[in-house]
Amino acid sequence: MDLQIAGGVAAVTGAASGIGRATAFYLAAEGVQVVLLDLDLPAAESVVAEITANGGRAAAIQVDVSDDTSVQRAMAQATDVFGGLDYLVLCAGISTLFGKAVDEIAAAQWDREFGVNVRGQWLPVKYALSALRASSREPAISIVASDSALFAAPLNAAYEATKGAVLMLTKALAVDLRPDGIRVNCVCPSVVDTPQSRGALGIAEGGYADIGYPVHTPEDIARYLTLLISPVTRTINAHPLVADFGYSAQSNFPA
Repeated sequence: MDLQIAGGVAAVTGAASGIGRATAFYLAAEGVQVVLLDLDLPAAESVVAEITANGGRAAAIQVDVSDDTSVQRAMAQATDVFGGLDYLVLCAGISTLFGKAVDEIAAAQWDREFGVNVRGQWLPVKYALSALRASSREPAISIVASDSALFAAPLNAAYEATKGAVLMLTKALAVDLRPDGIRVNCVCPSVVDTPQSRGALGIAEGGYADIGYPVHTPEDIARYLTLLISPVTRTINAHPLVADFGYSAQSNFPA
């Protein structure tokens, strides 16, 4: 299937590792010019080197997605690199408070989780809007949310609250930006094998193999994020794509 995005320009946050890294590679393979945005600039530059070695076009820019000034500067640079911006894919996120009861979480810890996971999705959109509105293509935004936006697990309140906010932000942005022709969707996956999830759950690299439940690869989610910015999904807007191997469909009825 031709996704009709070749030749476009995409900015990807959290692009140095995990889902963002996989998405940068996937977009480049589809012929998209990719701007990788991450706090870890050397790691992002390493991904750029791999993409360009394989004939793609990419650039890396350092950003702290929770910081207004940093995001404003980075998005201006991202727009200049390839002369515009057509797609925005927001993958930056943290999960640092798993296992903590609500009364064990410090206010500064709570604020940091929301700063990256919620403000870090809004600020890139805010500062990319003028470029997306000027796009001659069919601009779109896709965001990594989580099935934690829909279902609560014990001792994960801060993360779940941030992802619930991201889900509602997706819908609100889609409504607000519909007159501009900019679609906004998100992906809500269950566990993905990334450095972040392994760190949060205390699982060593490769440790998911014997975990007892299915786990996504970063490439799985990268495909969904890419599909949602493609014009082939032009009638899908404000949608939370739940990817959880169908587990949420199963009743807990004890029979």
